[in-house]
Amino acid sequence: MVCRACETEVPDGDFCGRCGASRDGARGRLRLRAYAAAPNEHTLLPSIASSLFPQLPRRARTPFRIGLILLFIAVTAFAALRWQAPLVTVGALGLPILFLMYLRESEIDDDQPRSTLWVTAVMGGALGVAWSYEADSIVVDAYALALSQEYDDASSVSDILFVLAFPLSFAVLMLIPEVVIRLVRPGIRESLDGFVLGALSAISFTAASTLTQLAPSFSTGVTAGDVSIDTFLVQAGIQVVAVPLTSAALGGLVGVTLWFRRRLSMAVSVLVTLGLYALMGVMDLYGFALLVQLAGYLLITALALIALRIGIQAALMDEELDLPDTTETLTCPQCDEVVPEMAFCPNCGVAARASSRSSRAKRRTIPDDDTDRIRHTPYSRLLLVLSVGAVVTAAGGVVVAIWATPDLPSYQCPPDCGRPPIAAPIESYPRYVSSDGAFSVQYPGPGTAYEATMEPDGVSLKFTGGDTGTMEFFGAPADGKTPKEIVEYLISQKFPDATTDYEIPNAMVGYEPGYGVVVDVYPNDARSAFTRTRLLIMASVKYDYALIAAAIGPYHEFTREFGPGHPSGVNLQLAMDMGKYVNSFRWREPTG
Repeated sequence: MVCRACETEVPDGDFCGRCGASRDGARGRLRLRAYAAAPNEHTLLPSIASSLFPQLPRRARTPFRIGLILLFIAVTAFAALRWQAPLVTVGALGLPILFLMYLRESEIDDDQPRSTLWVTAVMGGALGVAWSYEADSIVVDAYALALSQEYDDASSVSDILFVLAFPLSFAVLMLIPEVVIRLVRPGIRESLDGFVLGALSAISFTAASTLTQLAPSFSTGVTAGDVSIDTFLVQAGIQVVAVPLTSAALGGLVGVTLWFRRRLSMAVSVLVTLGLYALMGVMDLYGFALLVQLAGYLLITALALIALRIGIQAALMDEELDLPDTTETLTCPQCDEVVPEMAFCPNCGVAARASSRSSRAKRRTIPDDDTDRIRHTPYSRLLLVLSVGAVVTAAGGVVVAIWATPDLPSYQCPPDCGRPPIAAPIESYPRYVSSDGAFSVQYPGPGTAYEATMEPDGVSLKFTGGDTGTMEFFGAPADGKTPKEIVEYLISQKFPDATTDYEIPNAMVGYEPGYGVVVDVYPNDARSAFTRTRLLIMASVKYDYALIAAAIGPYHEFTREFGPGHPSGVNLQLAMDMGKYVNSFRWREPTG
């Protein structure tokens, strides 16, 4: 037949074997209605299997879909049971295991030098570990929004840039290995070679950063009984489902365009990647409700998959296929029909380059009656390998958690009574006085481990030593509210998903009876999910004016080796210093 799109005589079929247009000539620039890597799929359909595993033969795509479903079920089950140790390991390593199986099943490991694949994976993993250590060093600062300020004030340009720096740096470092490989190892450059290296780089980076960030959770036990199930499910959905899939899709997208060698396509793919990661940062900045955040992250994942499919479609529709000198026929891996070897299958329209070079060479040279020589792993073996991998990683997480969790200390008091956690009142520190003179409070001055920031209504102290964290001492009109109402209002405004650990008995601020509470905050973004952050806040009211003291920092259990020497309910390093200043508050005495 004569193709209506390219006006070339081609074998009769539903698609043009030369340009990929459908029989009616409705090719368009991208042929969105027929995905070039899988038959009978729309390009804008965010299918995970055909997006992240585009070079799989049709017969293998179903077990990989089942494998993805099994991983999602396992992650959901671990989250519902609050088994944090196996959740971390399976969530971090499940997708890498499945991607390695994809490289083997599609015979891509025969196309690419093994050294290239190893260098890409190791480079991505090393950068992921390095990024996580740097990010964790300031994790508390990203969430220590001043309780003394209105929420809108916390969303200043500097705050936005600070929060956006984390996801954008994540995205940039994730792309470095594929850029390095593109520059130093030319080789054969088909667009899907770039996809493989880009996705492998992103998957390795994300897995390494996830394990590094969540490694401290192993020391808190196999399970996390103090976290609500809904919070745990949302965190699992974000950290071990949405983020790895998004990273793999966007890393693969940039890889496709790097190997496709179109400058405009490269620029667009990088901008899309940075834009979607910036959107994650904006969601984290404004602290939406848990379910809204989960829905937002899953939407970003869907957009990333669609962007990847468009990138693959554009590359496969425009790439030229190097055909042999003689006319050859081969079996299409997608529709199993024997067709002429052309750029596109005349029967199903899938691009020839949507399969590995090794697979194409075998199908070109193997007689029809000797197809057993083509690599074909049975469904049962694929699922068995994945299941064994998941079980081994889950068991490894449990073993590491059991090994890392310290034994509960046994205290006998007396004589093991420790030392007082609160020092005697100190009057040698500088004293802050509010702009309206309503109150004053002491604070650590120059030469200490604190950086003080003076505000009109209080002082903010950034702890630069030990566990890091932030303390705040500020005042505000009570307007008839009780200390408890003031504390609950502040927590609801800044940390609506916080869970109360306990109320502080006999709480006092400035030696005035008041109300205090210790709560747990679990930031639920891509950077610090499962990080247990502890907030201590106390308030007292006198002369209808409230004085508030607050401290926020990483949870760190007090033991004989850490803390005042005996157990503590607060388990926050800043709490040991906070006692020096909380009772130094002074109200201005009313006149007349």
